[in-house]
Amino acid sequence: MSLKFKIKTWLMMQVLKHTRKARPFDGVACDMFQLPEDAGEMINNSYFFGANGANGESLIMRVGKRNHPLCEIFVIYVTPDGHLYTSVKDHYPIEECPMEVECVVPEKHFRVKFADKLLDTVTGKEIDCRYSLDFHATLPCFSALHHSDFRGMAQAFARPKWNREFFKKAGGDTGTTSKGEHDKDIPQIHYEQAGHFTGELTLGGVTKAIDMPGSRDHAFGKRDWNYMSDHIWLMVTTEKGETFNFSLVDYPMVTGVFCGYTNIGYDHDESLVDYKIIEWDACDGKAPDVFVVDCTFTDGKTVRVTAKRENNLYLTFDNGNFFFQEGVGEVDFGGVNCRGSIEYGFNKDKSRWAIGNER
Repeated sequence: MSLKFKIKTWLMMQVLKHTRKARPFDGVACDMFQLPEDAGEMINNSYFFGANGANGESLIMRVGKRNHPLCEIFVIYVTPDGHLYTSVKDHYPIEECPMEVECVVPEKHFRVKFADKLLDTVTGKEIDCRYSLDFHATLPCFSALHHSDFRGMAQAFARPKWNREFFKKAGGDTGTTSKGEHDKDIPQIHYEQAGHFTGELTLGGVTKAIDMPGSRDHAFGKRDWNYMSDHIWLMVTTEKGETFNFSLVDYPMVTGVFCGYTNIGYDHDESLVDYKIIEWDACDGKAPDVFVVDCTFTDGKTVRVTAKRENNLYLTFDNGNFFFQEGVGEVDFGGVNCRGSIEYGFNKDKSRWAIGNER
């Protein structure tokens, strides 16, 4: 590690610390955020919920809205015996959105409802499905900008050559503009929270109870899918309701931006400070069924994480500029069994893919 790199990393750490101090996390305000009527189409408001049982059952979902005629959505339901059901499409007219999210009590209680058809991936038939779930938080929210160790972000920004073009693009200038007059005043926020899901799911006329641990994710602010080059996102849960999160993303000017945390074996969140990819292959945009990474946390502990994808749903966003492989499977966290989302994303421009080569 060169002296120049150390100095640049230190400088970025100071910038990030200043940003954190100037804009403290307000979980109530974040949970109550609604899209302004005059927001441009680049302003996103999205929710992710993932419930995962020790018996192999999973119910994973996301809805993203903008001031746009279409909303983004996916649902993945895996029965305890491994039967896979998925949403039939990834975009719906906004007035026909089949998923509703209600903030009942900020930072504590959310309710999510869905009513539409799911695809039975075994028979190819579309089956009526509806569910109503209550999410009750078990730990405080975790925001990468406000609660994580900054080394992953600072080092990523310190690696490239610094010039005017770098800071312009690293600051999120994608060459696209949002038409909302006040868009620049809406911050980019992304945070997660561990919790427990209860409710009912009716599939093909058969109703069953849902009672599983899991987590939620809320993101809002400017999002240009085409700005991302590729990413990995793991969001998994133990039988006890403990969570592990790993996020790695590449942008045109900055690669290897990572953050994450775990509360497995703790009564609090330990932040990710370093990682080393052991096994990875983009597989021409399908990504691997097995992904292995060593994760080091703020307490100095390094854990080998092995993610094994069992089921997968292909999704496209921004007219095909960016696509997901939204997977579900088992994750071994240093000998502790977890289950949840194994998500890989790729820009349609393969020359921009950098995971595995970013450092």
